[in-house]
Amino acid sequence: MNSLYRSYGGVLASLFVGIVALWLVALIVLPQLNMVERAFIYEPRGGAAIQSQVDVDRLYQEIYTIEYDIKTLQAQDAGETAVGVAPGAKIGEDNNGSEDEATGGLTLPSLSASSTQSVEEQIAALEAQAAGLKAQLAQMEEEETRLMAEQEAAAGYSLRNFTTMSGLHVRIFVMTLFYSFCVTVICFVVCYPIAYTVAQTPNRERAAMLMLGLLIPYAINELLRIFAWTMILANEGMLNSTLDAIGLLDLAQGEPIRWLASNGAVFCVMVYAYILFMVFPMYNTIETLDRNQIEAAKDLGGSLLKTHLRVVLPHAKPGIAVGSIMTFMLAAGSIAVPGLVGPGLHPDWFSQVIYRNFFEAGNWNIGSAYSLALLVACTGFILVNMIVFRVGIREIAK
Repeated sequence: MNSLYRSYGGVLASLFVGIVALWLVALIVLPQLNMVERAFIYEPRGGAAIQSQVDVDRLYQEIYTIEYDIKTLQAQDAGETAVGVAPGAKIGEDNNGSEDEATGGLTLPSLSASSTQSVEEQIAALEAQAAGLKAQLAQMEEEETRLMAEQEAAAGYSLRNFTTMSGLHVRIFVMTLFYSFCVTVICFVVCYPIAYTVAQTPNRERAAMLMLGLLIPYAINELLRIFAWTMILANEGMLNSTLDAIGLLDLAQGEPIRWLASNGAVFCVMVYAYILFMVFPMYNTIETLDRNQIEAAKDLGGSLLKTHLRVVLPHAKPGIAVGSIMTFMLAAGSIAVPGLVGPGLHPDWFSQVIYRNFFEAGNWNIGSAYSLALLVACTGFILVNMIVFRVGIREIAK
């Protein structure tokens, strides 16, 4: 802090510290605290109370409909009485069937369900039906009040947002963690040779060109890169078209390979999307390895596998740990890749379940509980990773 003040002066240093503090509080601390609080607040959203509300609203609609029919019949009866004709007769028509030209022969509407009932009888029947429904409504409103009181009593700070997680959601949660681990392992297998080759290349210009080749695709928006993969893996996409061109498929006969909506496709796109987050940490650590140690291991008769297991990998442990943590957390929290590459994939990834609770169901408390569960699982992965690779916070920070 003192060096910061000496380098930039009191005003700029204070401004920098204030902006960083505001960023930490407004964008990290407060949202996380709000999420944690919501995760432990239980708000009942279903059950008998909600069904009772629906039944009461439906009964109100039936009563309003009957009252409207009664008013219509009363208006019809009053109009017919004023002109002195029988219900349902044409205005302007006498007993001999002659029609009054001034009225144009208009017929008043009749809501009667039976031609044998008079308007008064229909009104009386509807009023009796409305009275019965109103009596039923009073009982249902009492029941609704009781159920809502019980629901409000059940609301409050509780662990029910976690304990009421369905068996399917638990399975999705576990499988998402497993899938994220698989993506992390595949990323490591793909990226380790790349990182080692680039780091041990004696020609710095060649190494720079290799890294530039990795960076160029990331100049395009992530969603566009994912959409590009959907075009490649679609039923009539570039991959199936290539297989059709060399005779391995016959798209004309409707025989494409269904690459999309599979975990394999999701893994492939995730590895492509997050490859840099594994390559760069390993590259940074392997680059600091003295090449003389590798040469010494070879001179002592160590095979290529033993050299990597006993010399390179132990030195690269901090980079592997950082890359694994970043790749795992990005894969576990990814929404775009499973949503775009795996449409129709069942079961969904847990991140999609969280998204639906927040933005489709509007149940922020359940969504917060699920998010907190995923955060705890990812934190556990970080701690296990640090234990397995025997690295501390300082080594990871380097």
